[in-house]
Formats: sequence, C-alpha cells, structure tokens
Amino acid sequence: MNRSSRQQPCPCCGRNANGNCRWSDDLILCFQGDRFAPPSDLEIGDTITIDGEPWALLRRDGGFSGMAAVFRPHKPRQPGEKDYSRRPRPNQKLLSLQAKRSQWADAIEQFHDAFQLAWNIPDFYSCTPDQLKAAEQVINDAQARGAALRPHLRQIWREHPGLDQLHRLRIDSQLKSLAYIAEHFRYFQINELVTSRPAAVDLAGDGDGGSCFTAMNKGDGFHQLSVLGEVGDPGAVSERHESGS
Repeated sequence: MNRSSRQQPCPCCGRNANGNCRWSDDLILCFQGDRFAPPSDLEIGDTITIDGEPWALLRRDGGFSGMAAVFRPHKPRQPGEKDYSRRPRPNQKLLSLQAKRSQWADAIEQFHDAFQLAWNIPDFYSCTPDQLKAAEQVINDAQARGAALRPHLRQIWREHPGLDQLHRLRIDSQLKSLAYIAEHFRYFQINELVTSRPAAVDLAGDGDGGSCFTAMNKGDGFHQLSVLGEVGDPGAVSERHESGS
C-alpha cells in the first residue's frame, strides 16, 4: 500500500508530514489526526470525491490504531436493486475516546505554547523590573500547566498512541528544561536580593528578642555598633570603640 509522504500526500486529507495514511486502488485508510483528517461532517455511508471518483466512508475506527477513516470505491445501485446495507450505530466508546484525545491534544498544545514563552524569556540580568515581573508570571503559568498535565501523561500515552508518538519525547524534554528555568530564576532572585541589600546584615532572633550587628575595620581600631532590643523595635543604641592595641 502507498503511504503518505511529502512526495505523495494522502489523496483524502492531504497529509504529507508522516506516513500515517495508507491507500491502494480499492481502499483508503485516512488517519484522523489534529492537523490532517477527512471532513468531520462525513457520516457513515456518505461519499466523497477523490481524484474524480466517488468513495464511500464505511467506518471511522479502522487501521491498527483504530483512528483511521475507511473508504471504499462507491458503486451506485442499479435501477431496481434493493439496498440491504444497514447503517451501523455510532461506536460510543470510540466517540468518547476521540473526544478525550481532542481534549488532551488541546491541553498539550497549550503547554507547548506556555513552555515556548518561558523559553524565550530574555536574560534575567538585562531585564527591567517590569520584565522580571512578567517573566515570573510566564514561568509560573508554564509550571502550572505542566503540573496539571504531568499526572495524566502515562494514561494519555497508553490510550492515545498517536499522541505518544508525536509529543512524549518533546514533553519530557520540556518538563526538565522548565524545571531548570524556574530554578535559575529563583537563584537569580536570591542572588539579587543578597547583593542589593545594604552593608548592614540583620540577624533576627527567635522571637523572644533579637539584635543587629555590624562590624567595620576602621584602621585605627575595631569599631563596633550594637543595636539591642526586641525584633522590629529600634531599642537602645550603644556605640563603643575598642583600641586595636
């Protein structure tokens, strides 16, 4: 059988990105994917013109994956010939599976988009405060979407092999990269907070009391400033000078 490719797209849906669609002279298995699929309004028994010839849709659960629309050449009935064909009932289980697949595919695409925004954030050290605030929101949004998707990934890959083939490796890589981006941003925030603080370093107590301590080598001796009192209360300030001799 022929397979869809760039050189020979699927005659039904035009798929040329991969070989998921197959066909011969009397059979077309058109894979129903996110980007390529036969017309969604076709019902079982309806016909579609392909290369100038009518083809009838027989089912939508064909192929190894159960996701292919099956077409056969349409043969019009002769005058007086009775139609003994029966219109099959919709496969509710398949319809439910297809609906879930569509929902998961949409969630995956949203995560891809959110990750790309996080990936495209400029260097933190060159950002303005407003840009840093926006970057934090972008990273948090991507992490939230990844966290919501992660618990369902095994089920998605198991129930939807097509999504597994298209997205699994990419999502695994994106989740790891996103964790690194978030960790790098947290490190940047901590580092900037430390380097942008005043020279004095506050040492808070355990709640019963506390003190602040700053020491500077003045050259002519050891100059020490002690601030005593409750945390948050300036308290009493005493200054003493000790000779270096």
